Amino acid sequence: MDLELLHKQITDAISHLEFSKIWPGFKPLKFALFDQEKCYFDGKYIEKTAAFCANTSILHEGEYIATWMVAEDLPISVLTSKLVHEMFHGFQNMQAWDCWPNEIEALFRYEYNAQNLAIKLRENELLISLLDHFDSELMQELLSLRKKRQEIFPYQFMYEAKTEEIEGTANYVEWQVLKQLDPNQANDLTKHMHMLMTNISHMFPIRISCYYSGALMINALVNKGIYDFNSSTRPVLISLLKCISPFTGDFSETVLINKANDAVNNFYNETKEIIKNVVTKNEVMLTGPLELGFVNIYNARFYNNYITTTYFLMYKENNEDKMLPGNYVIKMSDERTIELVYKW
Repeated sequence: MDLELLHKQITDAISHLEFSKIWPGFKPLKFALFDQEKCYFDGKYIEKTAAFCANTSILHEGEYIATWMVAEDLPISVLTSKLVHEMFHGFQNMQAWDCWPNEIEALFRYEYNAQNLAIKLRENELLISLLDHFDSELMQELLSLRKKRQEIFPYQFMYEAKTEEIEGTANYVEWQVLKQLDPNQANDLTKHMHMLMTNISHMFPIRISCYYSGALMINALVNKGIYDFNSSTRPVLISLLKCISPFTGDFSETVLINKANDAVNNFYNETKEIIKNVVTKNEVMLTGPLELGFVNIYNARFYNNYITTTYFLMYKENNEDKMLPGNYVIKMSDERTIELVYKW
């Protein structure tokens, strides 16, 4: 892959965007493209350090930049939208958003509860209904359902709401970029969200679905004209609930809970099977104790003190940051200490 040419094509696409219509105050940041061996940034190839390991935003030489691992061919409009998504994470840091979820803690603490997911599925159906036109009654039901979950499942709700605030806003930005660059791709993303949000099997891991529920929630609030882009109180999606009463109606919750319970069991069984197969092969790559740095939290799973990670593992050895590329299952002694790393 010619990273230099790709960088120029994306830079050109970004130059045609009206950022003021995407998010007030948001401006493009520099970005780096990298593959397994090379890294291209700011007009030249640079050393590919351990910092260039994921699609994200990092602090590089005193400024926030977006980073993207080029692993597949994507239309320039789609790749540009995803890089602007990562730029928006840099913007969030620059604006000192204080609603970042503790991802490693959540791997250990977040429990998939059938009732919580059943109610969330109903919320997703309402968000889809609000896509084309705003309906105050549907919005009221949506907010009251969220209030109910906030009261019954405070940890799960707060983790989801923070993820919606961080990743949902970035996904909303990605969506708006596509609307400017390629309406057909934007429509494809809308259809993709519709499919994901109404199928409970796509709520695992929960973090991924929050990208879309957050984007759709912001879209509904923008359509109503009540989303505060410059709010100093975040998560905005929680502050909205202060004056909302919890839902008291009936929406055939038992049926949804049964579906959700089956989906939860399937997810845990699948995760257990992944871990069992990898541990049985016993291809040990690292032996601890080592300090966990970070994993690819996008689709990470957790079960019985084991974590799965794809593409990379960040860890510390003798206070030195290190990166191990690839897919792994990690046996943890506690939330911060690696005991063993198995090749997956």
